[in-house]
Amino acid sequence: MCPDDWKLLDGRAERAERSWSETKSTLPVGARVRARVLATMPFGVFADIEGHPDAIALMEITTLPSRSELPAVGVWLDAVVVDHVAHNWQVRLRPAGTRNPH
Repeated sequence: MCPDDWKLLDGRAERAERSWSETKSTLPVGARVRARVLATMPFGVFADIEGHPDAIALMEITTLPSRSELPAVGVWLDAVVVDHVAHNWQVRLRPAGTRNPH
């Protein structure tokens, strides 16, 4: 992740914390969403969730098809909410059409 990628996430933690209750209620586990890749990391991708500008989404590499490349920044993906992680206000996603490995 380059320094410019971090700018995309700048300020999101504060917004995510303020809207955490609403995010969890409007994005329940199992909900199908559209997500746009914001930044890639060795462990997965951060994404925007369509219609939820304050949510922080993470799609971990373990949820992606094995041996696949990380999706490029700006790509839209169909995804499913698999978890809510309260300590950092993240909505965890997996690609739609894949099985949850956990």
